[in-house]
Amino acid sequence: MASYPAQSLFPGFFRRIIAAVIDFILIALVWFSVGLGINFLPRTGVNTITFMALDVSRIFIVFLVFITYFTLLEATLGWTLGKLIFQEEVVTLRGRRPSLLQALVRNIFKPVDMLLLLGPLLMSPKTQTLGDRYARTLVINRDAGVPGIIVEDRYIFTFKKIIGIILLLVSLAGLGIGFSLMRTYLPEIRSVNQAATNHFMRLEKGIAINQNVRAAYENASSQLREQMTFEEYQQRLQENPFLPLALERRQEIKFNQWTFQEEEGQRVAAVVKGNLESLFEIEVNLAKEQNQWKFVSGNFMPTGQ
Repeated sequence: MASYPAQSLFPGFFRRIIAAVIDFILIALVWFSVGLGINFLPRTGVNTITFMALDVSRIFIVFLVFITYFTLLEATLGWTLGKLIFQEEVVTLRGRRPSLLQALVRNIFKPVDMLLLLGPLLMSPKTQTLGDRYARTLVINRDAGVPGIIVEDRYIFTFKKIIGIILLLVSLAGLGIGFSLMRTYLPEIRSVNQAATNHFMRLEKGIAINQNVRAAYENASSQLREQMTFEEYQQRLQENPFLPLALERRQEIKFNQWTFQEEEGQRVAAVVKGNLESLFEIEVNLAKEQNQWKFVSGNFMPTGQ
């Protein structure tokens, strides 16, 4: 059986990246066609950080399309559109077409490989992703055939392996930062959601009982009480013609964006945005006082205004 130096597979890495880009353009078309955007990653500004909610149901649809596209084509033909253009093919370690189960296993691990920035791909002697390793498959050039024994000393750090290790470390650092952010901000997101919901609940009860919203006013932030008297606050509520209907259906409100403002490492203000189906857009401003989130201002507006 012939042997090949491990470094000779390095150019194939670039072909696989470009082929994957072509395939992911097709997936991106599905992504945007179901109404998803790319704003779910945290965004930072001057002393602020913003989080966007994920639409899990639509992402699941895209994931199913993703898995189905790659799995069926690789199991039946051995290639996807991107691989066909670059004359690449998915085969088993014995050079046969992968089974449906092997193709499925290979592609289920694709999101993990992407999160790891394809570091395992470069660290592998046969340029295998994690999915390839567990499915016992390879991606080969259709003209080159299946490589034989790959000569690589596991203790020798080739250029390819060093790049792979760097990518792996960068991805792990990014995942660590992301986990730290979510561990810090998820409790805050729950707290501001609860504070906004509690204020709407007090408003709903107050309006139902002789238009008395004093409980909502007294439980709001000191900023609100400094800006307006109770009578002014009550008048402002009465001037919003959409408020009664919005409060009647307040339990259907879905918050999907949270922006936190920090000063000296402390979260001092938050803006929560959401919607009530396609009827209203909601924005709530809150301030942190005595370690509790308090209502500052808010508005219900018909969608599109």
